[in-house]
Amino acid sequence: MKERIGYIDLAKGFCILLVVLDHIANEGYFWSGDYPLNEIFDQMRMPLYFILSGLFFKEYSGGLREFIIRKTNKILVPYLFFILLYRAITWLVQNYTDFASTGTNIAGIWGPLWFLRCLFFMNVIFALAHYAIHRLAGTPIGREILLAICMFGVGVAGYHVGNWHLNFGTALTCMPLFWSGYFLNKKLHLLEMDIKRGWALSIAVLLFVMIHFLYMGDNYFYSNTYSSPLPLLYISGLAGSIAILLISSVIRRLAIVSYVGRYSIIILCTHQVIITLLVAAKHFLPEMYRQTGLTESLIFFAITVGISILCCRPLKKYLPWFTAQKDLIKVSDAR
Repeated sequence: MKERIGYIDLAKGFCILLVVLDHIANEGYFWSGDYPLNEIFDQMRMPLYFILSGLFFKEYSGGLREFIIRKTNKILVPYLFFILLYRAITWLVQNYTDFASTGTNIAGIWGPLWFLRCLFFMNVIFALAHYAIHRLAGTPIGREILLAICMFGVGVAGYHVGNWHLNFGTALTCMPLFWSGYFLNKKLHLLEMDIKRGWALSIAVLLFVMIHFLYMGDNYFYSNTYSSPLPLLYISGLAGSIAILLISSVIRRLAIVSYVGRYSIIILCTHQVIITLLVAAKHFLPEMYRQTGLTESLIFFAITVGISILCCRPLKKYLPWFTAQKDLIKVSDAR
């Protein structure tokens, strides 16, 4: 299992780097028609994160209450800490500085945090269904089939409800992706089989590329609005995610990327602040240094990731309860 965690950390690292890439692209980078890197990855970055989250679902001896407390520590506490911190910073900056003169929106610094509240909802929804169904009579395989049917039913409902408050609609739509991660957890040994791995990777990449170029439109997970048919949304996300997992199982470890994956929640919560400050700093540079070509885009990306990595050590050392490194609410309190 330790080996598996190694390459899953690598997959998580690839995932969060794709998220950072997207938010840098929102500032005008990586958008040239000659290298539409962000657009290519747009259909898989969020599904990959949802699938990886489902991969780590587990039952606890303390039951549903212990599960919710553990997820509160790992997801909800960091979300509340950073959202309150960033809102306070935004208020101070807007009222006591001339930051607006840079043309940068400071309020955007908490934007990526939506994913944490969405992920918390998904964990709770899945846990409620899982604990309820597994207390029913019947065979284990029958209960697993019922769980799958329920999750896909929830996904269809979420797809049609639109943008509910606090991204609850997105949580519903993406429940089949979370379930896919839960299901894959039982099949991880297949990633170790070299013969099957090559064929699986080829099929996954082919599926992803075909769907992307033939029938993928604009899909916005944040607002739960999609132009793609629901089956293709799931298949494309699953194919791309499996491809990343298979590639990660071959590579095993890349020091920087694996480190980013291990502390992905810190990278998620800090990178947008860095992007915002870097964009604001560009305001004071000569025009020749404000370009958004491929070279400038890669440099911007490297600086953002590098500073985010530097933030990991002090944050996990001095604020471990708010960065998912230690429990703020003791698990023993759940029993």
